[in-house]
Amino acid sequence: MKQIARAILSMLLLLMAGLPVLADEFVNDTKQGTIRGRIIDNSQQTLPGAIIYIESLHTGVVSDINGFYTLANLTPGTYKIKVSYVGYSPVEMTITIPEGKTVERNVTLNEGIELQEVVVGGAFTGQRRAINAQKNSMGITNIVSADQVGKFPDSNIGDALKRISGINVQYDQGEARFGQVRGTSADLSSVTINGNRIPSAEGDTRNVQLDLIPADMVQTIEVNKVVTADMDGDAIGGSINLVTKNTPYKRIFNATAGSGYNAVSKKAQLNLGLTYGDRFFNDKLGLMISGSYQYAPGGSDNTEFEYDVDDDGNVVLKEAQVRQYYVTRERQSYSLALDYEFNPNHKISFKGIYNRRNDWENRYRAVYKDLDESDPSEQSIELQTKGGLHDTKNARLERQQTMDFTLDGEHHFGRLTMDWAGSFSRASEDRPNERYFGLKMDNNTGTNLLSTFQGVGGRQPYSTFAIPTLDNEDWELDELTNSDQSIYEKEWKFRLNFELPLAKGLFGNTLRFGGKYNSKTKDRETEWYKYDGVFDDNDAWRQNGAAQIRSGFMAGDNYPEGTMFVSKEYLGRIDFTQMTGEPDYEEMSGNYHANEQITSAYLRFDQKLGRKLDLMLGLRMEHTSLRYRGLNWEVDADENEALVPTGTHKNKYTTWLPSVLLKYNVSDDFKLRTSFTKTLARPKYSALIPSVNYNSADEEATIGNPDLKPTTSYNFDFSAEYYFQSIGLISAGFFYKNVRDVIVDEAWQGMSSELPIAGEYDYDISKPINAYDANLYGVEVAYQRDFGFIAPALKCVGFYGNYTYTANNTKNYKFEHRVVQPGEDIDMIGSPEHTANASLFFEKWGLNLRLSYNFASSFVDEMGEVAQLDRYYDKVNYLDLNASYTFGKRFKTTIYADVTNLLNQPLRYYQGTTERTMQAEYYGARFNAGVKVAF
Repeated sequence: MKQIARAILSMLLLLMAGLPVLADEFVNDTKQGTIRGRIIDNSQQTLPGAIIYIESLHTGVVSDINGFYTLANLTPGTYKIKVSYVGYSPVEMTITIPEGKTVERNVTLNEGIELQEVVVGGAFTGQRRAINAQKNSMGITNIVSADQVGKFPDSNIGDALKRISGINVQYDQGEARFGQVRGTSADLSSVTINGNRIPSAEGDTRNVQLDLIPADMVQTIEVNKVVTADMDGDAIGGSINLVTKNTPYKRIFNATAGSGYNAVSKKAQLNLGLTYGDRFFNDKLGLMISGSYQYAPGGSDNTEFEYDVDDDGNVVLKEAQVRQYYVTRERQSYSLALDYEFNPNHKISFKGIYNRRNDWENRYRAVYKDLDESDPSEQSIELQTKGGLHDTKNARLERQQTMDFTLDGEHHFGRLTMDWAGSFSRASEDRPNERYFGLKMDNNTGTNLLSTFQGVGGRQPYSTFAIPTLDNEDWELDELTNSDQSIYEKEWKFRLNFELPLAKGLFGNTLRFGGKYNSKTKDRETEWYKYDGVFDDNDAWRQNGAAQIRSGFMAGDNYPEGTMFVSKEYLGRIDFTQMTGEPDYEEMSGNYHANEQITSAYLRFDQKLGRKLDLMLGLRMEHTSLRYRGLNWEVDADENEALVPTGTHKNKYTTWLPSVLLKYNVSDDFKLRTSFTKTLARPKYSALIPSVNYNSADEEATIGNPDLKPTTSYNFDFSAEYYFQSIGLISAGFFYKNVRDVIVDEAWQGMSSELPIAGEYDYDISKPINAYDANLYGVEVAYQRDFGFIAPALKCVGFYGNYTYTANNTKNYKFEHRVVQPGEDIDMIGSPEHTANASLFFEKWGLNLRLSYNFASSFVDEMGEVAQLDRYYDKVNYLDLNASYTFGKRFKTTIYADVTNLLNQPLRYYQGTTERTMQAEYYGARFNAGVKVAF
């Protein structure tokens, strides 16, 4: 593959070497002219993906995501220009270009008479913009417009993403949190806002949490499955780009107000949204401000089971838990977009977005421990209450925040175009005064607790043992902790890009080149103290109980309904300032500081090869420099603890990323695309910390690996797309990824030379390693169209569907301890075999009805010590229904209602085999209704 990179670089350098031949012409650039403008429709909405073409020069461009276009390097004269867009009548205009001047010409397109009859009332009206942009892109891209997002019952961006071909999402508290692209884990794809990768608010991942961003805060969702040289290369699965609302062409105002209901909390929800935009000072200054607020009391019913393998190789139940969650989620998001046009050749803009999610969580957990012990006296039952300070609703507050602020500019100097940007991003997670109150009862009954369990190894094991109330003298205080936790990541980014047209006509070409610098820091700071050894309230906690495990517990009727736990109000009143706690070094050993700098540069050459064929050659270089430091947690045999700094570990590497893309326009409506690219994925921050944390008393150890290599992939893609005149498309594609150095957390029992202790021990150890290489294959098909082609009366009925099949095989195993058995098939982490989406809907007379289905098959989520203990994320089936009615012209009003998760799909993990549940968490159906106003 290095030869490919060298070949592409040689071709690019050869092309650049010819630039001096053009020097004389470039000196005379003042004689050249430019046409710039914006494409809009008759309602003054911008149209991305429009084609602006000069037939006499065989030259054209495509309007960008905000409808802007630029035709540069034009010899002074008069030209006939044609603007076309699917669903609209084409417009032809004659423009005279003065010498050395830039002409501004905005173009308004009107819906064609035939299309007004067939399409405008049809099911894909709102998706026209996205289909046009997707049709005219060079790479393989899926685009969903804000109009389309608004027609699904999705509260956050993650839920909206699951409607896109090849996308699978993982859930937390009933909402999509992380996105997976084309059968790869979430860590192998990137999430960007307006092209900037956003820092993560969590400590052990690089990806932003998608449930932070409300669905109504974006203008467009772009999933780039093939990245080009001018894009960041850390996107093996693909790049998910969220385009926030940009400045409008005219004044707009949108408002939303709604409410909802959740079956677990039995409380009302609140949903609010507001958008305002306008232009000022003779349209030189544009402004767009948006805000969204959601308040959603909810919760979940949860059971968890942990299995192990005994000395005889039998899988045995080690621990069982029953959990009741109550979570109130408040989500806020605010964005601002500004642009100022000094003159037709120079413009600056600003975009900023701030997202905050507060989760107030109470958890009540009953634990049956050490069930694999043959001696009943070694077993126990524990009750734990999770909460927070009284002024945070007596609940654990988790506050996650992300922000991104970007100032950029676009400048035209004759034929040369330059754009630049500087940005600051920050993400954080804070958990102030997180508290746990735990009680323990040793098993003194003489009966093995495991014998009280029914259905062990099945989907929902349960115990028939009756848990005593708090006044039972066998209950003892076992845990009382208070902690403050903070994770924050900051990133500065600077970029500079140039675009230079070299030739016009059927064999026209353009050279693009530029660079980017990223500097980021990430810190985890935790202060955690234990108070169970000094707390004394004369057992007042026994009189402060609260019955939990609610009636109607969705995991089943056999769980301990009404179990008494210490109440959240009692826990919230405890004054820890009056006590001296003992540091919990195990929790604090995860603190670290990381610094990462990425310097990148690229060359991209776009070449037309006649009327139908386009070629893109690219080469990107990314140099990564790392500095990490953490803490070693050491516990000797006498249980003396210490935190020892690791010192600073440094690493650096350079990655060359070649790319070749071809697009063949069989016709205006039939497109073929193929490409070869190389991409990478950098290791998680937490995996790189150079720490060795071990506990001799419990014989447990966690080892960091600062020498992890980035995962890389050579990608081959092919797609065919046909676009219907009546709005819609059918597509099919094949992709292959040769993935190298996949990172996996290896777990084993035994010893490691990295532990600073001597002797033979049986530690439970985990360590991230570059475990294997993998081949990943996939096929994607998609179809969306209204049924007007069957009969005109059916134009109001439409279907949207897609399906992705992926297969993988792993090879070149580099496990340090796990033995791969002959014939054992180890699946690639995070790779579902099947994903599918289908939506059937009706749109007419302002009425919109939509029934949506989403499916993803199970996949390996985490590797265990042996195959029987591998953790799988189970298959999911989601069914959603929503309806809306819109009326009014000047003041457009929409009344909407939706219900999600009609099938009550749980979040479920299983261990080894499908029937052996590891976790099952139920959320129930959710209902929302409200009104939207736009004018």
